[in-house]
Amino acid sequence: MIVFIVPVKSKQVSLDWPKFCKLFERTLKSICNQTDKNFKVVVVCHEIPEIQFTHKNIHFIKADFEPPTLNKSNPEGFLLKRRLDKGNKLKLGVAFAQQEFKPSYVMTVDSDDFISNRIAAYVNSYDEDVSGWYIKNGYLHFNWKKFLVVTHKFSYLCGSSIIIKPELISYFFDENKITLYFDHRLKVLNSGHVLAELPFPGGIYHIANGENLFMSFQNVKTLNNHGNWLSLQSLRRIYSKIRNYSFRLITPKLRKEFSFYNSN
Repeated sequence: MIVFIVPVKSKQVSLDWPKFCKLFERTLKSICNQTDKNFKVVVVCHEIPEIQFTHKNIHFIKADFEPPTLNKSNPEGFLLKRRLDKGNKLKLGVAFAQQEFKPSYVMTVDSDDFISNRIAAYVNSYDEDVSGWYIKNGYLHFNWKKFLVVTHKFSYLCGSSIIIKPELISYFFDENKITLYFDHRLKVLNSGHVLAELPFPGGIYHIANGENLFMSFQNVKTLNNHGNWLSLQSLRRIYSKIRNYSFRLITPKLRKEFSFYNSN
């Protein structure tokens, strides 16, 4: 069985709690849209989001530590605290899943993303001993109505990208690299375990929705503003991006697979 672990930010640090609740509800609907019903969802939070959607496989647990507090004089320190908060919630969720459900695998899912409904069926039917999978192919969503951006670097960009044996989750945490406290970019773990590539697009990363921890609209612009775009370095970067990204029309089939519908 697979358990999906969803860390949820505190209401105290949300810019728009009602909006966040709508985003989170969409994520839960996407997770619970699995074709194989042998799964659980563990949501770790300080306050349970105000949503209408319910499902028998969803379990909410309360974080047993204080949420980060906003310090306007030290925004970078606040960001680090939020990353620690998210990482600690993932740890708590995995520990709970191991105790209550004894899953073969857990998957980390951010609270505003979408995942394929094929994941549980694929993982649960896999009869070989594999440490886990990473999602290489996926999509980026910028609130466009008709298109998604295709990426072959999904696990590098998005936290909703790691499927792992629960006893191996500790390898993704680095106490000495607090800026990457949970490093979802890993494909080879320190123990020598190698993650396999999920053989189909596994997720939609919801970028610049106003509630992202890292990919705010301003950060997206900052990451893509590298100075003189006519320089050789910038032209090489543009070429690299063209190779790594393309566009995908949002079809009814894709909407059904990811439960990718409007929140209204």
